[in-house]
Formats: sequence, C-alpha cells, structure tokens
Amino acid sequence: MRHLSLKNRRKLWLKVHLYLGLFAGAVFVLIGLTGSVLAFEFPLDEWLNPKLMTVPTDMENKSYLPLDAIVASGLKALPSNGKAISLDFPRHSGLAFELWFDQPSPNTDYLERHQIFINPYTAEVMGQRLVIDFKRIWRDPFKDFILRLHYSLGLASVGMDIVGFTGIGLLFSALTGLILWWPSPGKLRKALTIKRNASSERLNFDLHKTFGFYSSIIVLFLIISGVYLIFPEYGRGLVGVFSSVSAPWPRYQSVIPVGDKMPISLAEVKEVTDARFQDGEYLRIDFPQNEHDVYGVNKREFDEPNQKHSYRRLWIDQYSGKIIHARERANRTAGDIFVEWLYPLHTGEAFGFAGQLIILISGLVPLVLYVTGIIRWLQKNRVVKQKRNKYEIG
Repeated sequence: MRHLSLKNRRKLWLKVHLYLGLFAGAVFVLIGLTGSVLAFEFPLDEWLNPKLMTVPTDMENKSYLPLDAIVASGLKALPSNGKAISLDFPRHSGLAFELWFDQPSPNTDYLERHQIFINPYTAEVMGQRLVIDFKRIWRDPFKDFILRLHYSLGLASVGMDIVGFTGIGLLFSALTGLILWWPSPGKLRKALTIKRNASSERLNFDLHKTFGFYSSIIVLFLIISGVYLIFPEYGRGLVGVFSSVSAPWPRYQSVIPVGDKMPISLAEVKEVTDARFQDGEYLRIDFPQNEHDVYGVNKREFDEPNQKHSYRRLWIDQYSGKIIHARERANRTAGDIFVEWLYPLHTGEAFGFAGQLIILISGLVPLVLYVTGIIRWLQKNRVVKQKRNKYEIG
C-alpha cells in the first residue's frame, strides 16, 4: 500500500515537472542563452562599438580633463528636447565618459534613453546612440537588445511579469526534478553517473538527470535571484521579515536658497565626495532633475562585489554642497548585505572572470535540460503508443 502511494506521488511530481518544463522551460532556454551573452556584456559592447566607446591612451596627457569641461562638451551635443540625467565614468583608461539623457520617443508618451560618449582627455564628443527604447527593443544596441530579451522578452512591463512568474514556475519545476532524481537506498552512485555503453534512450535520460542535479544549486540560485530582480519590492519585503533592508533609492531634497539658485559645479561635488570617501572609484554622478532635487554620487569601494552599482553613495544638496545622506557599507544590515550580493552573483561579476565564465556556461544548462527533456518525453510517448497499438492489434 505504501509502495502504491509512493508510486502515485511520483506520477504527480512527474506530471508537474513535465508540464512546467514544457512551457516554462522554453522561456528558460531564451533567458539562459541571453544570460550567457550578458555574462560579458560590457567587453562585448566595447568590442562591437570601438569607435564610439574606446579612446587612444598613447597621448602625452594621461589625466582626465575637469568634469565640468567634459559635461559641458556633452551638453552642447544634447538635442533641444533632451534632458541630461547622469554621467557614467569609464571602467578603465581606454574608455569614454557616458553622458546619459532622456528624450521623448516619437509619437509616444514615454521617454527613451540615449548616451553621448566623450573623450576624457580632450572632451571631444565621439558620438551618441539610442540605448533604451523600452517598448521597441529592436532599436536598441545589441547588448541592450539582449538585456531586454533576458528580463522582459522584449515585451516591456508585461514581459517582466511573464518572466517573473515563469521563474516561479521554474523554481517548482527544478524542485520536482530533484524529488524525481532522489535515489533509492543503495542507488546513489547510479543517480550521479552516466551509464557507459548505454542505449541512446538511457544516455539521454542520464544526461538529463545528471545535468539537472550537478547544476541544481547554481540554477536554483539564478532562478531565485532572477525573480527577486524582477519583483524587487516583494523580494525586499520577504528579506525584511528576517532583517531590515534599506530603501534602494530614498528621496531627498535640496534646500532652495533665497536669491541665487545656482547649483554647485561638478568639481565641487567631486571635492565634497573625495573629502568623505578618500578611497574607491567613481561610477556615476546623477544630476538634479529639478530645483528641489539633489546630486547623487556612487563611489565604489574597491572590494564591493557589485562593480556596476555601488552600495556606497552620497546624496548632496545641489546648492550648498552639504551631504544630506551617506550610505556606507559599515552601516549595512544583514538584509542589506544579502541584497547587495544578489545582483553580482546573478551576473557572475562578484568573482571576476571565473564567475562570469560560470554564468556563461550555466546559461547553456536550460537548453541541455530542455532538449533532453523533450527527447525523453517523445521517447515515452512512443513507447505508450506502441503498447496501445499492440493491445489494439492483439
């Protein structure tokens, strides 16, 4: 009786695994393959756009020009309906500064985002490009086209919901796969290996189960962290049950002075930042978007796991230069640390080249699992059909 109950439960788990795998797995293949490409997204972007993004470093002047001169040059190239929003610093000495600006999208009611590339040594504008059109991804550069396929299937906010709920379905598919893999006593070795000189059917089955098991920890993490990145508010709420989590983008306002309302220069912003954070590397300066807004400065500590979006950040009054709020790693909660590591682990950047290589390879796992799973499903259907035909003939 107990054996029958176990057999029925196994059939149930098998059906859940099958149908989740068939439908959610197809989306997972696309997410995995695009994730493999994105493991090296920035070197790839630079390789594809060398004239736009890279600068010669064999000149006599090896020092950057003042930030105000660099931004002023970029602002001259700004369209009449464009609005500058931030300045991204080069990742290394051979790259250009990136001045980001928003511009209304033609015949629509949303904004598209552009970049102007500026030589840090000469302040020469090297070119510009549309980088984000959220609803028409075919207009984006290759890297950003792949990125939007990865997290939204190119379907904007609706696609993000689809990817998020697909991830939840995949989580159950992976867990049911582990339940089905779980070996009986004395059969662990068999469950962990591929049988030598096996039939094609057995080889396919062994590939599916062993790939699934050995990749399960990484795949489960990528699914969970991916769902978190799609639904960050819900994710923070869940993490907050165990430890408080700081708001990612708290809103602060500058004190508008009486009389002169001239914002401080970027040189002064940098001076204030350097006085507070003497070490580290600049990643980004966000510009005030109205008379109440503040400067936002991300200056990454060298040992931060996230190399693109640093935790350490200042919010600076645009008129007085006073630091309104400082976010520092020394004051992090356990929840903040957990959240801080999710994105760099998801992309692999937390462990440099080795981590990115692992993510690149891991992105191929869904394809292997999907193909071997489909073959396994077709094989079983063929056997069932043969038995049915044999029964009917008999």
